[in-house]
Amino acid sequence: MQKYVFKSQNFEAIKLPVIAERSGKEWIDFGQGNLYPELLIELYNNSAMHHTAIDAKADAITGEGIVKFGSTPMNSKGETLDDIFEKIARDYLIFGGYSLNVIWSKGGDAIAEVYHLPFNLVRSGKMNEDEVVDEYYYSSDWKQARKFKPSAYKSFDITDNKGDNASQIFYYFDYTVGNSYYPLPSYVGAVNDIDLDARISRFHNSNISNGLAPSMMLTFRNGIPTQDEQDEIWRDIENTFAGEDNAGKFFVNFAEPGREPTVETIENANDDYYITLESRVSSRILTAHRITSGLLLGIKDATGFSSNADEIQTSFNHFLGTVIIPDQKRILKSLTKIMGWMGYNVKLEVDQSQILYTQPVNTSTVDQTNIIE
Repeated sequence: MQKYVFKSQNFEAIKLPVIAERSGKEWIDFGQGNLYPELLIELYNNSAMHHTAIDAKADAITGEGIVKFGSTPMNSKGETLDDIFEKIARDYLIFGGYSLNVIWSKGGDAIAEVYHLPFNLVRSGKMNEDEVVDEYYYSSDWKQARKFKPSAYKSFDITDNKGDNASQIFYYFDYTVGNSYYPLPSYVGAVNDIDLDARISRFHNSNISNGLAPSMMLTFRNGIPTQDEQDEIWRDIENTFAGEDNAGKFFVNFAEPGREPTVETIENANDDYYITLESRVSSRILTAHRITSGLLLGIKDATGFSSNADEIQTSFNHFLGTVIIPDQKRILKSLTKIMGWMGYNVKLEVDQSQILYTQPVNTSTVDQTNIIE
């Protein structure tokens, strides 16, 4: 007799990362499996709302670039200060910090080159007796740390910067309560809502793609067929009724009385439930990013303003003053330190972009000859 066993699957909520030393390792683990930054990347890639919020904030922080000095060359690859600024701004928003590979001149009296290091590829070494991190570790893939062995680099130091220590890692993050080694992103309180946003999207996609399941149970009452016959029946039903292209098709049934198949509807949550859930998730994600109006992300909603333009401009001004400019100042303050050791004793400022352009675009000035072929 065939036995049927039903099992439930539990999905755990995302917890704050455990930051701890691990025996035999020179670096400090960052979350489960030392992969918390990779989890943040996954959230960024899978949640449309969160992704858009990060990109909108990054665009606002970088604006039109750094005034006067944005085109300053930073390394032998030809990257400019603006190029570096754009990368570290996005890292700062996703992870709560950023990292740079700083290379000193042979004499150690100036910084010769600066390269962006993806923040997720750097781990902190242990603190010394003065509670200072002497080294940071870089690996191109922490999931396979045995294969891609981490390399140690001297932490940023303006005195011990010659020879093997000429190539250093500048590791920046804001003060984080309770964490001395790693930062937490500003949206950390909403990571489960961000994860839920991605799950809701996959749920609806699966519902449309699968069509029949799990909304119905089809029972045949003419005996139990062999396993091969069961598989064939399953494939026939799936090919005929599952998927968005098969919506609206009907059954044709030929059966003796008492042996006809039965179709039972499995009740799911109603549409109002998902609408309410999606609204709650969206609200919490926007709150975590301190975005007061969804219009800043292109989300239309009922407002008390005379026009959407009024709300957009008012919300953007508030957004600049409470979120963007403070983040700009923190990033530029640390970059100014680096630029000073490159010989540029300047105050860095951003050419702030506008969210609404009132001047019409003169399309007649476009050189049509460049787009004919």
